[in-house]
Amino acid sequence: MNRATTVMILILLLCAITTQGIPIPGTRGRCQCPETSSNPINPTFIKNLKYIPNGPHCETAEIIITMKYGNRVCVSPDVHWVKIVIKAMKGARKHN
Repeated sequence: MNRATTVMILILLLCAITTQGIPIPGTRGRCQCPETSSNPINPTFIKNLKYIPNGPHCETAEIIITMKYGNRVCVSPDVHWVKIVIKAMKGARKHN
């Protein structure tokens, strides 16, 4: 193998390593929540809250609330009542 081929292979490998997992701007990737709701939910109906941080799969953070009756609701992480529920659940988790 000549030197030019070796250098080219190394450059391609470095490019592949650095670009792996970088989200494409303007695309939603594999977001689990294509649309979010900001309507308040009664905390007594919440069974589970799942927080998915932004990453290569989706450019926005996602919060999925599972209700006691089984249905799932995607909510906006920027809404005030959601932040209160997250704080309350973190506090309850520390005491248990």
